[in-house]
Amino acid sequence: MQSAVLLEPTSENLNGYRILVIDDNENCAKIMMWTMEIFGHTVEMATDGPTAIELAKSFRPNVVLLDIGLPEMNGYEICQAMKKEPALQNTVFIAQTGWGQQEHRERTKEAGFDHHLVKPVDMKALTNILHELDKAHVLVELVA
Repeated sequence: MQSAVLLEPTSENLNGYRILVIDDNENCAKIMMWTMEIFGHTVEMATDGPTAIELAKSFRPNVVLLDIGLPEMNGYEICQAMKKEPALQNTVFIAQTGWGQQEHRERTKEAGFDHHLVKPVDMKALTNILHELDKAHVLVELVA
């Protein structure tokens, strides 16, 4: 007989998140991608909105790190488009942008972002956000 045991998530029992990094500056995107991989996350990246939206449908990220000032389709539009996808309803959206004025923070909130970080991203702040996500989730382990 199997029963479920609820475990409080810790760095020891988490496999990491699926994180999608979106930034038109390919070097910035790669650095963030590599950093998140070092922390044990599975990461994909995109440098434009249409590619990011298509990738998100198949990758189904837990977290999206999204720049705002992208050409063609800005981060607000990308966030709003992704929020309409049923598979992304529980995804956490984090703006990572050089735009830190109050009007930009309000606009990210209106677009559906959960958090707003200003570049260069304070890694401690990002780690704290991910840690809070850890505390919000409960892992279930089947015990024989």
